[in-house]
Amino acid sequence: MEQSRSFWAAFALLCGSCALGLANPCVGVFALIYLVIALVACAAYLVMRADVRRFSSAVDEASRDGAGRRADAMSRAGLGFCSVFAVFAAVGTCVLTMLGLDPERGGQALLPVQLAPFDAALDLWALSAVMAVAAAVLLVSAGADVRRWLRRVR
Repeated sequence: MEQSRSFWAAFALLCGSCALGLANPCVGVFALIYLVIALVACAAYLVMRADVRRFSSAVDEASRDGAGRRADAMSRAGLGFCSVFAVFAAVGTCVLTMLGLDPERGGQALLPVQLAPFDAALDLWALSAVMAVAAAVLLVSAGADVRRWLRRVR
């Protein structure tokens, strides 16, 4: 069984979004939500791959059915929810960026060390959001890859 290129691309994009969010002075530590989403998606993907392998090597019908249903459900729900949360995180970091650039507050960095100037905050957010939305699309595609593997094994 091969690897899903779309999953690993989504994982890299989520980690990149985390790095850009950490550099954004208005988002700071809250960018770690991207890393949490990436790690949860990675754990779900590895469990799904193990379930597909277990499904292909199972001899009795009950264990085949259980592994197949679990892999199918996780490919839809697990990676689907991770993609939805990635889009929510992009919207949340937008709100944090807008609040951080509020002229009344005067710009407040959310990390003890400011990694980028406030002038770059909106650009960093935009790039991070594009990466997160692309990762969400790729996570849905990775779920389809898992279901395709499952159909091929059946």
